[in-house]
Amino acid sequence: MTVRFHKILTLILFVLILTQCSDKNSGEYVKEGLEHLNHEQYDLARESFLKAIEKDANNPEGYYGLGGIYNYQKKLEKAEQAFKSVLRIDPTHHNAWYSLGFTYELMGKKEKSEESYQKYRRLKGKMDSLMNQENH
Repeated sequence: MTVRFHKILTLILFVLILTQCSDKNSGEYVKEGLEHLNHEQYDLARESFLKAIEKDANNPEGYYGLGGIYNYQKKLEKAEQAFKSVLRIDPTHHNAWYSLGFTYELMGKKEKSEESYQKYRRLKGKMDSLMNQENH
């Protein structure tokens, strides 16, 4: 009876190890989502970005990809929330400021749109300046 118990226990442990080895991390799900986008597979991309966020709720790129999908699908309130999540995690994510501005533009919220675009331009300018300093 103990031999059978050990065989079953070994099998269970083996299955647990295999499922962990094949499981992707958050960054891999983001890459998968981007690959789906390249093939215009938007539902699959959305699922990959959601899995990235599920794996790591602080992955700004998962939310950023999700926001892009929601904009494309005209789910503007969801897009707004996704881009705000990016900015909660990383307030210096200049592309998220731009995308949030674009979302507000689509929503007809001109003032909010311009505020987001201004933050984008300011952060992008700072980043470009830093990059130029590093290259000299």
